[in-house]
Amino acid sequence: MNLSWSDLNKVQEAGDYPFRDGTITVTFAELAIWKKNPGAQFQLMRRYPIQSAFRYVLGKQIEEKLAPADTELIYESSNGDSWCLTRDPVTGARAVMHRPNPQSGGEVSHIEIEKFLSEGENGPEHQALRRLMETSARMATILIAYDIHPAEGEAYDDLIKKIQSLGTWWHHLESTWIVKCVHAPGEIRDQLKSHIGGEDQLLVIDISGDTAEWVGVNDAGSRWLKDTI
Repeated sequence: MNLSWSDLNKVQEAGDYPFRDGTITVTFAELAIWKKNPGAQFQLMRRYPIQSAFRYVLGKQIEEKLAPADTELIYESSNGDSWCLTRDPVTGARAVMHRPNPQSGGEVSHIEIEKFLSEGENGPEHQALRRLMETSARMATILIAYDIHPAEGEAYDDLIKKIQSLGTWWHHLESTWIVKCVHAPGEIRDQLKSHIGGEDQLLVIDISGDTAEWVGVNDAGSRWLKDTI
């Protein structure tokens, strides 16, 4: 069994705590990991030799595989269940990832989008996915390039923050961004031009559906380009 911080009511100090049919020991090192990463989980182990009451300790930390870069939250319920649009780690196809709350085991599963939205499925998570897909269908793929002098400082940082706020983005080349958003090039130009100096240059192009090739881009960046362009 795996144990999370919430299973122990997010204890704030190292020590022994009542647990199940005995006690459990939480060390300073384990508590430090939880405070830095509240979602971390550890194996639950019994301390031997067994005495009149069971004594538990935390074993090795469970290494959770990172979700793909293009994972997008669909819906999160009040009891902690969540659904994300991501990729099936086995097939690589777009799929819905369901993560139950820790009390339900927290075992992650993937399901094909068509199966997830099969006839009769109309929960809030299904409605949220349909709305997300409808919005995505209206989105454009926009290339943004610039020549900024100097490429640093508060004004430059404000420009970067504004680009990132437009939608999901790709940025693997120094002065080039690709953004998936609902804005037209003219709208983006108008939103960014206040961050552009008199001697700077800005280029905004709608590249939705265009053919593209590349080399030297890492796996995450290449996957984003394949899915978006």
